Amino acid sequence: MSDDFSVFWRNNERASALFYGLLARAEQDAYDDDFLAQLAAYREAGGDAAHADIFAAQYLLHHGDAENAAVCAERAYRRRPVNYEVWLLLAEAYRQLDRPVDALTMYGYAYGLYLSPEIPTDLLMRGGTEGLDRLSIAAGIGTGVPTTQTRACLADHALEFQLDAFVGEYLPLTPPAGSARYWVAAYVDNAFLSDQSQLLEEVRHTGVFVDKMQRDYPFCLQKAQEVRGPLTIEVPEGAEVILPIAGTEPLQELTVTTETQPPASAYLGKWAFSQFRLTETTEITPVSDAVYAVGTPIRLGHSPARRKLVLNILIDGLAWNIARTRFPDALPNIARFFARGTIFDQHFSTSECTYPSLPVIETGRYPIHTQVFNERDSHEIPLDIKTISECMTDLGYYAAAPAGASDSLCCGALRGYDQLNVTAWKQPSAECVDRTIMQLETFDETDQFLYLHLSDVHPWNAKGLKFHPAVESHLPLSERLFEIDEHIASVRLPRLKIYQEQFWRSLRRVDRNLAQLFTYIEEHYAEEEYLVSVYSDHGNSIFSTPVNGVMDVIAENSTRALWMMRGAGVPEGRIVNELTSTADLYPTLGVLCGFPVAEDIDGNLPAVFGGKERDAVYSMSMFPGQTYKLAVRTHDHALRLETQEPVDEDGTVNFAGARVGIYPRAHELEEDYALSSEELRAFFYPRARSMVREIANNGEFWPAMRAARPEWFGGQP
Repeated sequence: MSDDFSVFWRNNERASALFYGLLARAEQDAYDDDFLAQLAAYREAGGDAAHADIFAAQYLLHHGDAENAAVCAERAYRRRPVNYEVWLLLAEAYRQLDRPVDALTMYGYAYGLYLSPEIPTDLLMRGGTEGLDRLSIAAGIGTGVPTTQTRACLADHALEFQLDAFVGEYLPLTPPAGSARYWVAAYVDNAFLSDQSQLLEEVRHTGVFVDKMQRDYPFCLQKAQEVRGPLTIEVPEGAEVILPIAGTEPLQELTVTTETQPPASAYLGKWAFSQFRLTETTEITPVSDAVYAVGTPIRLGHSPARRKLVLNILIDGLAWNIARTRFPDALPNIARFFARGTIFDQHFSTSECTYPSLPVIETGRYPIHTQVFNERDSHEIPLDIKTISECMTDLGYYAAAPAGASDSLCCGALRGYDQLNVTAWKQPSAECVDRTIMQLETFDETDQFLYLHLSDVHPWNAKGLKFHPAVESHLPLSERLFEIDEHIASVRLPRLKIYQEQFWRSLRRVDRNLAQLFTYIEEHYAEEEYLVSVYSDHGNSIFSTPVNGVMDVIAENSTRALWMMRGAGVPEGRIVNELTSTADLYPTLGVLCGFPVAEDIDGNLPAVFGGKERDAVYSMSMFPGQTYKLAVRTHDHALRLETQEPVDEDGTVNFAGARVGIYPRAHELEEDYALSSEELRAFFYPRARSMVREIANNGEFWPAMRAARPEWFGGQP
């Protein structure tokens, strides 16, 4: 197929026939020597490695070898972490291996997506609190934590799911080696310490909170250890640390003593962190027996090997293809600041929305490799895939997010930060900037890596949305009033004047607020002491015209993104025309900051930083239940691909019969401009095939998964 450009994709019919033969044998429990021979033939024919490992695990479990069945199923899980068959195999293998927490996690993934199978009661009892907590996260959606609609609990030995929030406790996610877990508190600033916790206690189990208030309710996640009783904090001679501590009772009292400080009281808020500066070994003695949470000590001091500040700012949904038409008039402060830096003018996101896009930025890997694409799933990215924040923490930076979104908590894309202040939906730039300046002032004696997520510009479905007052007051009724389906997702919002005006007003507000932060940086840091990156995770559709009545979710307006950098190591006064991807921020920070970058990432170091220019950039939409779409773009042309069948829950799709065309960049999907060129096909087809090969299912389907989604697949299992 690699040298044939007459048809984009041909399935492997030999492998497919062997797959369905194995499936028929498995359904009859015919796990015999003929099954093994057919499995070997399937592997030899180039069958899907995950499918082969699933069959191998089924065979081994049937013959009572749970240990090796788990090995095979774990290999399949690495490739297909969102797969019902894999989850069932691992759930059973872990149950037999007496790993109840791991088994409940797999049961949770399956139940959260398919409401089956029934979770064994004995496993729930053996899993204890940790098992129920992991089940809660696994059964929930991949966004929204610490709030959840699926908090698992046992009532008279029966499983129930409640509305709740993880607060005043650990968030049950897997931390990196040697790292504490996140302990969840309320974010409190210049207020009474326990007010937020007492409010939470009243509303945490209600739909008012979990479905409404959680959109902008701020949580503080701090890497911490729960402590009961006295504690000694060792501070080496000559060192100083900042110690975060939170209570679990209102006005929880501790007695603090050092060699030079006589015993004195410190008062904690319930589920609220306070900071204490320690200059010598300190004894902490609680007055009561209540638990308190002690954060990882933050050691003060600068290193010449680090910058004093590395700051990443994500402006969610900023469509650079649109903003650049009024740049710098609409963004004068951003333009002024980055005039002394580098602006990437041909920058593209890998996806059309935040959920799959943000992990790409944080890992340098496309969604086909992170496998973060299904919002109804909450699996974790493997720990051996290092995130930016983990790499920066390894370098000795204090890593924190003064304001972030909770989208990527479950998957682990943000797991390297020492502290995360998150909300589920709203991250207004004014508040985010204020928090960031407070963070800079608080920890000015250490080297900081900070992450800021701004949501002002992101468009939302207009039904029930309050627009910027200046938008509402200036539009005539003919443009102020509109009809729209409340179920239309943000990535498909139509070209309405009210959305467009909201975009420009919000953009000016972001620019105005960031000006304060940029001024602070320029006044307090020398140019060689900082590195600032501003970028977006995707664009949006509100300036696009539908193609044949359908919104093109990977059009340039939806995927052409913002990326600007300034500071130490960044060329000054450059507008770069080379093609770049959101995956490229990772290797760029690796080179500029000095952390090692794995060879197998998808990100590319831009030529402006000593790397090699890309010959193409890739944007894809792999949303379950919808057709898979891919854009492969060069400076002049674009290959556009769309499958006939929808993407399955596990991210795989059948590419046989996919519609593929090559167009000039300015006329994508316009059939009058379609190009029939052997030379262009020879360039684009191998690149596009390489991109989709890992998610191509070769027409091989698992009956239970297909039967669960008849509305997607025409009712045929």
